[in-house]
Amino acid sequence: MNTMELNVAMMRKNATANDLSNAIKKSHVTFNKKRCGDVPFDVNEVRTIANALELDLQQVNLIFFDNDLQPCKLYHVTMQ
Repeated sequence: MNTMELNVAMMRKNATANDLSNAIKKSHVTFNKKRCGDVPFDVNEVRTIANALELDLQQVNLIFFDNDLQPCKLYHVTMQ
């Protein structure tokens, strides 16, 4: 969890912790525990925040996954 990058993304959209805690339907205290990395965000919360802040996939990877997600390779399969 990259708290600094999340805070920057929030500032870019003028979003407050209260805005995002309401978006994910959690208390302000719970949101801040998640934002600080004490409690993980679940996938639905990540999606909600990403949509609210208009984050691209690289930003989601950086903020929520410490840039640890690797790009997938798609292979073309031919039918015989």
